[in-house]
Formats: sequence, structure tokens, C-alpha cells
Amino acid sequence: MRLDLKSKLASVFFLWVCAFTLDWPVNATLILLAILLRYVVPGFRPTSQRAARSIVAFMSYSTLIVLIVVSLNAVLLPGGDVLLIVGGIGFHESGALFGLRTACRLVLLSLSVLLFFASTPIREFIRFLQGTGFPPQLGLVLLLTLHFLEQLPDRINQIFAAQEARGSPVRANVVSRARAFVSILFPLVLSSISESIDRGQALELRGFLGQGQMPVFENRRSDTSLLTMSLILLSIALIILRILNWLIA
Repeated sequence: MRLDLKSKLASVFFLWVCAFTLDWPVNATLILLAILLRYVVPGFRPTSQRAARSIVAFMSYSTLIVLIVVSLNAVLLPGGDVLLIVGGIGFHESGALFGLRTACRLVLLSLSVLLFFASTPIREFIRFLQGTGFPPQLGLVLLLTLHFLEQLPDRINQIFAAQEARGSPVRANVVSRARAFVSILFPLVLSSISESIDRGQALELRGFLGQGQMPVFENRRSDTSLLTMSLILLSIALIILRILNWLIA
């Protein structure tokens, strides 16, 4: 099963609508289904090992975030039955449900976007935008921005390696990482500025700031698939149903 970008964007839009319109048990189920997409559907498989690792890391951190959000809301928002008492601190049912609903919503929103960009090459995404009439200049700026964000972890690792070569224990513990933050931040900013100047000069030579014709990626227009239309119609139906329930209530 091969998905085009329209179907993938429609899937992201559908998951976003579900996150805001449906309750947390459905959102939790959708989170599990979204995780299975990267294994079952080839179109959602990560394009690189780093993208696959980012998804695994996100799920690890999101589990911790869910526990923290649920625990804090269960303590700070009293109401309902007391589910647990630890050290004289009560965890209330209404606060726990609110935290669970909020956490599931945030995880589903973030996971849907992460799956899209982890499984979509940047050039293919820019080509799709240009095929829909997106200005080539803005497309190139977006391409360079996404490329910079993609290369950011490698740059940070290079700076870490350089600091370690000088004898600085930047990876020892959390305290060492916090102390080394400034020494890492300045080289990262300066190298980014230097590269931005070089890229700006290269773009100027290619006519980016002049009257020349900007190069446009070759694009292939494809018809909207049945899956795309179904997801969009289902999303619109969920929005209308949510509005009707709000008006009736």
C-alpha cells in the first residue's frame, strides 16, 4: 500500500481532528494505531535510521510526560474519588482524567506530525508544495530551514565531541550538560550564522535576490485518492458532530 503526500496530510489532519473532538480512550487507541502505521504501511516508514530512532525516543519521552501530566493534575485538581494516597498526598480521579485527556491529546498531535516528517523526504515535501502552487522562493526557504533542523543534532554531537576532546566532561551527567550549555550554544550559533552567510551568497549568485528565474522542482500532479477524500470527509463530519453536541449541551 503506497500513500501519496495528499493521503498522508489527510491522515495527519484526521488525527488532529480526532485529538480535539474525541475522548481520551479513543485517542489512546489512535496513538497505538499510529505507532503500528510505521510497521504496517510502507508510506509511513521512516526514511532513515535517525528518523526511526527519533520516533522511539519520542515514545519513551512521551510515556514519561503522560505520567507527569496525569500525576500533577491528579494532585492539583481535587474532585471525585481519591484513587491513591502517597505520603499524605491524594491523587484525585477528576484531575487524573483531565490530565490523561490532555496528555493523550498532546501525544497524538505530536506523533502524527512526527510520523509525517520522519517518513517524508524534505525534497519530496517541497516538490509537493510547489505542485500545489506554493511560491518557489518560500519553498526554498522552507527547504533550507528543514535541512538546518535536520542537521542540528549532528552539529550538536560534533560540538560535544570537540568539547570532550578538550577534556570537558559534557556527557557525564545532567549537571555537566547544564554547565556546558553556554560553551555549546555559542559555537552552534556562530557556525549557523557563518553557514547562513555562505548560503545567502550562493542563493544571490543563483538569482534568488534578483530578477532571475528561480529553479523549480519537477512535480507530478496526481488526482486526489479515495482515501484522501474519505479522511477529509470523515474529519469534517467529526467537526460538525462536535459542534452540534456543543450547541445541544
